[in-house]
Amino acid sequence: MRKAILILTAALFASLSISAQDRVNKEPEQLSYKSKEIKNAMYWQQNSETGQWESRKNTKLIYLGEGVAIENFNSLFIGDYQGKRYLFLDFKEYSWHYPALQTEWIYKRMMMAALISEKDYNQMDSLKVGQVLTITPRFYDKMFKGHAEYSFPFFISLCESMRSATETMYNSYKRTNGESYAERYWEKEYPPLTFIVLKRVKTSDGKDVVRFRLYPHAMKELIDTHYFEVEYSVYRNLFKADKKLTYK
Repeated sequence: MRKAILILTAALFASLSISAQDRVNKEPEQLSYKSKEIKNAMYWQQNSETGQWESRKNTKLIYLGEGVAIENFNSLFIGDYQGKRYLFLDFKEYSWHYPALQTEWIYKRMMMAALISEKDYNQMDSLKVGQVLTITPRFYDKMFKGHAEYSFPFFISLCESMRSATETMYNSYKRTNGESYAERYWEKEYPPLTFIVLKRVKTSDGKDVVRFRLYPHAMKELIDTHYFEVEYSVYRNLFKADKKLTYK
């Protein structure tokens, strides 16, 4: 179904191009609002054998063997585009280069966007000490940053096109087949996934910190033993406007 939407979207763009008589340059797409970024965090995990706590930077990729994905991220921020609010994640995703043979364990740098509701945003903004918050977006998309066509303006434009096309199909199915059918269609296109799990903690030495886990490892069950951690003041970057509206 997503392939069909892409084909329809491409056809629409093609028809618009054909109908245009003049070549007119335009400015690249950009966010109407962008928060400051979280770029630096410490990843903490408790060794199950020794019970000792171990840490590393969020961008450090250690090797733990073939088939083992290392939790990491480069940047996390919030941005608004076309009246929708997204939580953006720049990270390295692991996979087999040859899945059928399970050979050549590699990673690719990805950009991912998750649609967050006003409720999601408000809950993140008002995170309380001791609270565990799980964000499961209704829409999400990602793109390989090494792709020849990748640019952030193209990525956000494609995300919105996909979201809008899916919503149009959803509304059509809802009118003709009912809401339950439409919901099944949406969940087929975007199966539920947990994008981020957050927990605010006051440590024994008085520090106010936020611990979090991210896609594709955002499991609530591990928030107390395997997590990224930043001071609460750094976490507040997600709710402060950045001077720039672009990203690479």
